[in-house]
Formats: sequence, structure tokens, C-alpha cells
Amino acid sequence: MWKIPRLEVKAASAVVDVDLIPVFQDGGKKVVPQDGPYRALLERFRKGEGFGARSGQTEFVRFGGQGSSENVLFVGLGQASELTEEKLRQAGAHAWTRLCAEKCPSAAIHLDALLDLPVEGAAADPLLRVRAFAEGLLLGAYRFPKHKSKEAAAASAKTPASLVFVSRKKAIKPKLECDLARVQAVVECVNVARDWSNEPSNIGTPAYFAREAQRLARQFGLKCKVLGEAEAARQKMGLFLGVGQGSAREGKIVVLEYLPRNPARTVAFVGKGITFDSGGISIKPATRMEEMKHDMTGAATVFGATLLAARLKSPNRVVCVMGFTENMPSGDALQPGNVLRSRNGKTVEIINTDAEGRLILADLLDYAQELKPDVCVDAATLTGAIGVALGKHCCGLFSNDDGLEEALGRASRSTGERLWSMPLYDEYFEDMRSETADMKNSCNDSYGGAIRGAIFLKQFVRKGLPWAHLDIATVASNVSHIPYFPKRGASGAIVRTLAQFALDY
Repeated sequence: MWKIPRLEVKAASAVVDVDLIPVFQDGGKKVVPQDGPYRALLERFRKGEGFGARSGQTEFVRFGGQGSSENVLFVGLGQASELTEEKLRQAGAHAWTRLCAEKCPSAAIHLDALLDLPVEGAAADPLLRVRAFAEGLLLGAYRFPKHKSKEAAAASAKTPASLVFVSRKKAIKPKLECDLARVQAVVECVNVARDWSNEPSNIGTPAYFAREAQRLARQFGLKCKVLGEAEAARQKMGLFLGVGQGSAREGKIVVLEYLPRNPARTVAFVGKGITFDSGGISIKPATRMEEMKHDMTGAATVFGATLLAARLKSPNRVVCVMGFTENMPSGDALQPGNVLRSRNGKTVEIINTDAEGRLILADLLDYAQELKPDVCVDAATLTGAIGVALGKHCCGLFSNDDGLEEALGRASRSTGERLWSMPLYDEYFEDMRSETADMKNSCNDSYGGAIRGAIFLKQFVRKGLPWAHLDIATVASNVSHIPYFPKRGASGAIVRTLAQFALDY
């Protein structure tokens, strides 16, 4: 895993390469000066000389050369009345980018302007402001140099190694240290999901992810069980097995459990883990097919969320079911027109072998319900159609329960990760009925593709169980508009939201 910078808390300035100063605008959008050694500089900026303290804007001033704490990085936060935790996260990421650009090995982040600010509403809690800014800093620090040469990896590592958080308010140090430890846990778990998703599929095989899940489960005190294809066959998981039958690699199902003392409820997460999706016989175009290593990001997301829920000591029991397999064309591959029988006994006619994620999720959902959850949420890079509907600015949320939908919405608002509710009317299932089997896995037109994927899954959810499906296809990777997500590769989106949901539900 990418080693994130070391975080420290001090009551006075430390000898570092640069002082990082958050700066606000007043109601007239002018820089607000602060008492201290940089007041004269801020007064100059207030008169219109360059830096305007717009949200996310940065200004680096080098006084004494590298290695001198006289260097300063001003980070704009806009008007205090418009401040939100998400703006702070994004400002933290912009600050990280500038620290890297200026080759600063260490920085002191001066917090008093953030802590003293009298703000109501979304950013009212001073310590939550600091937590959000630190989260953006560290989420923006992610790299994946694992498969680079030593020289290239060393070049990637030339980033700040130490971040010191400085405040004159000595009384808050214990709480601040606790909050920053939480931030480190959050970022480490998001980075596990990113690493998994970024792993090339020749290395990131079903067996690899099963081993990694076992290793990390031991490290963090979770129970872990791995089912091979023989056990999947005994479980009558015909849909899961059908998807992987064209691959030379054995599929694996991984079941995790976090069990606190006297759990309040049980939350089940289910994740799609197609380690490479060629489309099977209904093969995808060659352009950008290399990105299909990310088709297991649903499993990576629920795994990261489960780890994080455990590390943050959720009061709820959390069970996590992930299915890993490849969707490949071969002489043994699933064919259009085939009929498969699911774990719950329903039969499915295969129209398109590239609509495979819903097949494995159907069997996984049925299996997960045997673990007696009070609520179930699945995550999957399920359809390109969700991008047609929503673009890359939010993921699709489908649910059979209004209370669950609202609970997920609250969690997403606290993390800045957007969900958008989509319809799930039963009428959408009518054109998925099959003359040969109980249902089809797809239709031969492009209408409502994301909804059809969700309504298919709904057929495998038992009556009375609150369930939600998150189609994360367009937010899982290459999210260039959020500065704390990498422009290319896995984003780690929705890990924080699901973990927060597991804490709060």
C-alpha cells in the first residue's frame, strides 16, 4: 500500500520546509488578513496583488529556499459563510498538489484560522473542519507505484513525508490527535480499495484477492471464509459459476464478518468482483478494454468499507460477501441463449454475456440473506448506462425502502460523495420476462439499462428485507473533477459513505 505521510500535532511551530496557512475571504471577496508573521503579505494580497483566497486557490511564497520554515503556502477557502466540509476536503487536496509541485518534504499546517472561525451550518464544528481538510490532504496523496521500476517508483515517492498540525490551543491536542488518527484509518482503508482496483488482472486474480482478504482480515480481527467453485456448486450458484466458466482461473467467493460485542443490527454488503471483463462471447470493443481490470471495484469498495467500519468500531455487525471471477471468451464460455439456474431456483436466459455482473450479484445476494442481515447494500460497476443517466458526478442509488434510501443519503452527505435516487418501478421488469426461462439478463435495446440491471437484482431480494443497489460504474475510476481522487485509475469513491452508513444505521 502507498505509505501516507506521518501526521503529528504540536502546540507551537516546528522546523519544517513550509508553513501552510488557510486563508478566507470577507463578504467583499477580499483576503482576510491574520495576525502573525505573514500579515503584511496578506495585506498586499488584499489590495489585489495576485492571490485572492478563492476556494482551492493556492499561493506559494519562497523566502529562504528549500529547507527553510520561512516558506509559506497560502490556501484559499473562500468566504466563511459558504464553507462546507467538502470544500475543505478539496482545498486540502489542492494544497497537497502544490506541496508536491514545490518539492516540500514537510509542512506545518496552522489551524487556528480554521478553529476560530464562527461558522454556522454545514461546517460549524471546528474539529470536523480540520478533519475534512486533513482527509483531503491525505486522499490526494495516493500513488500506485507498485509495478514501476525502482527509479520510477523513487520519483513517485518525492512527496511530503511529514505533516505537522499546529495550534496555540493546547487543550484540543488530545481530541485533535484522535481525529487525525481517524483520518489516517479512513485514508488507509480507501487506499486498500484503490490498490485492489488498480491491480492488473494478471496479478489481481480471484485467488489473489481471496488471499489478500484473508491476510487483512487477520490483521484487523475479522472472520474470513473463502468458497471455491466446488463449494459454489454445492450452494447451487449456477449464475456465479456460469459467468466464470470461460476462464482458466477458478472463481472465489469471500465472506467477511465484523462482530462487535452486543451488536445493534446486522448490515450486509455485497460486492461485484469481476477481475477482468472481456464481455465474454458478447465481447467488448478493444478500445479501453484495459480498464476492465476495474470491474471488480464493487468488491474492493465493500471490502474497504467493511475494514473501515471495523476500525472505527461500528456498533453494528457487518457481513461482507464478495464474488471474484473472470468473464472470458473460450470454448467453455457462457453463450447467448443459454439458460442458467440461480441459487434461489429462478432461471435466467442469457441474452448478453456482457451483462454478467448482475448474474454473480444475484447469487451473492441470495447467499448474503442466509447471514440474517437487517439491511443489505450491494455495490457494483454494473452498467455504462448509469453514466448516460447521471454522468460522472454521482452514482446511482436504487432501493426498495425509503428509510434505507434516506439513511444512505445522510451518510453520503456527510462524506461529500453524491448518490442520486433512481426509479425502481416493477413495470421495468415486464420486458425482461423470457419465453424460455423465468427472466432474461438483458434486453436488445438501450432503454433504461441501469434500471433494468437493478430491477433484475430486485428479483433475488426476499420480501421484507430493506435493500439498496449502488451502480458505481462511472465514479469508480478516472474521476478527474474531484481533486482528492486520482485523475486516472481507481478513485476509492463510496468506501467512506458505506462505512459511515455501517456506523450510523
